[in-house]
Amino acid sequence: MIAVFMLVGFGLSAKQSDVSVKYANTITESDMKAKLTVLASDEFGGRETGTEGQKKAARFLEDFYKNLGLIAPVNGTYRQKFNLYQSDWSEVYVKMGRKKLMNGKDIIFRGNANMAKEQKIELVYVGDGSAIADMDLEGKAVVTTATGRNASGPLFEKGVKAVFEAREDEERFAQGFARFARSTGKSRMRFNEVPENDQERMVFYVTLSQAAKMLKTSNEQLIAAKASPADVKAGTIRVNAKRKIHTVDTENMLAFLEGTDKKDEILVVSSHFDHIGINANGEINNGADDDGSGTTGVMEIAEAFVQAAKEGHRPRRSILFLNVTGEEKGLMGSAYYSDNPVYPLANTVNNLNIDMIGRVDPAHENDRDYVYVIGSEKLSSHLKVISEFANITYTNLNLDYKFDDPKDKMRIYYRSDHYNFAKHGIPIIFYFNGTHADYHRPTDTIDKIEWDVMAKRARLVFHTAWILANREARTPVDRTDDMSYNR
Repeated sequence: MIAVFMLVGFGLSAKQSDVSVKYANTITESDMKAKLTVLASDEFGGRETGTEGQKKAARFLEDFYKNLGLIAPVNGTYRQKFNLYQSDWSEVYVKMGRKKLMNGKDIIFRGNANMAKEQKIELVYVGDGSAIADMDLEGKAVVTTATGRNASGPLFEKGVKAVFEAREDEERFAQGFARFARSTGKSRMRFNEVPENDQERMVFYVTLSQAAKMLKTSNEQLIAAKASPADVKAGTIRVNAKRKIHTVDTENMLAFLEGTDKKDEILVVSSHFDHIGINANGEINNGADDDGSGTTGVMEIAEAFVQAAKEGHRPRRSILFLNVTGEEKGLMGSAYYSDNPVYPLANTVNNLNIDMIGRVDPAHENDRDYVYVIGSEKLSSHLKVISEFANITYTNLNLDYKFDDPKDKMRIYYRSDHYNFAKHGIPIIFYFNGTHADYHRPTDTIDKIEWDVMAKRARLVFHTAWILANREARTPVDRTDDMSYNR
């Protein structure tokens, strides 16, 4: 009696609900394995945004949706193309005498500059920075033994042109050099060709020995003069920090199933199909779980809805199956879609986003039948109820709401593509299995996938989507969430 009452409340009959089981059961472990084996293969090279591997994944999705007969909604294609831009400082160098220190090989450059040609700059030692108040540093380069997030700020306030942060623990610096180098040659991707904040600010990480050679002195003298830097004679340095800009062309993949009497209202089921590519040492990050699993889930759900439509059970609302690129670059693909929607956001009723559903995290080793459900009641009091009803009725997973805690230090709610719908006031659910030892590592491979749990999680998303697509009323936005968090 209670179940029937709840179904009527959601605008569904018990008969309609029973029909959905048939199509949910088409989401099988073997089907998921077949798809994910392709997506997470070495052939796709880790699917990094803009690379040939990501393009191959896009073609794989395109062929799949075309074979299903789904509508190609972007001017007759499945591709929403756009460009991203990336600054490249791989040719930045510093000269001391005849020796050229290259960025990423000898030193680390962290900053922004676009010099027309090599510049000669006066180089001054400021020690630990405690004596800079009375120093004239305008337009000069400085060497400091102060390091850390705020070490350079007071120096730039004094008009410094470049800062060389000298690492005293040279062994530790050498151990972390490769990690620094991977992230220093190129900037984060962005939508604007030229950075919005194009202020020149040059910071170099060097060893104490390199700094001593620049100033033609010794390590011992630099250490001894930390608080009295005037004891170290000034010198000169030559710097060339010319920025090159790379254009990265990429695409979101969209496929559309038109609804019936409520076809102008859109439910979005999404995942990101990009990953982090190939390591500096040539290891491929296949991203089986992140987010090959979610993308496979979206494909399976699309297949189930298409079969239902062919057999006379087309959803009342339309469904957009959305696989975005650039998630690993800062939610870029979903940001682009939400700023350039193919279907009006005002008509977009919900987003169900799947990002990692193929594994079991350490917190649930004794409770495999779970999934983290994130954000379901941030904007609508109805959505969590619908989600729990779908679960109780069909899948009986343990729905873990841990990451809904406003005090969540990982800020998981803000770290996947649903956020770019939520910030526009669209109620969302984010499905997630949590992180694990293979997260963002080459060991995130298909042999680690828990196929039975992955299939059950995808069926939960399908049943929730079925209810949302067929109920009488769209889920109301009756709550507000603090969207002020800056990623």
